[in-house]
Amino acid sequence: MKSCENLIEFTAQAMDDGFDEVVQKEWAPNLVLEKHVHPFDARVQVVAGQVKLELAEGSQTLEPGQGFFIARGTEHAEQYGPNGATFWVARKT
Repeated sequence: MKSCENLIEFTAQAMDDGFDEVVQKEWAPNLVLEKHVHPFDARVQVVAGQVKLELAEGSQTLEPGQGFFIARGTEHAEQYGPNGATFWVARKT
């Protein structure tokens, strides 16, 4: 996934790829979201802070400029860093 320079570029790329909406999410420092699933596909780019994403196949820590795709129904957990995190999230229902 290509890293975008700004929310306008991220939104345009996501819409071109068939996503329905784009939102900016801000997460509190040290927040832990236990295992859960979403009813939508999500493309995410971290723009500030840090998140540890845990999937069945392992975990990864993401920092600004990095991103990930997670398919709807995929069980995962999230743990945010000491400064929280800001994401751009494209959703496809």
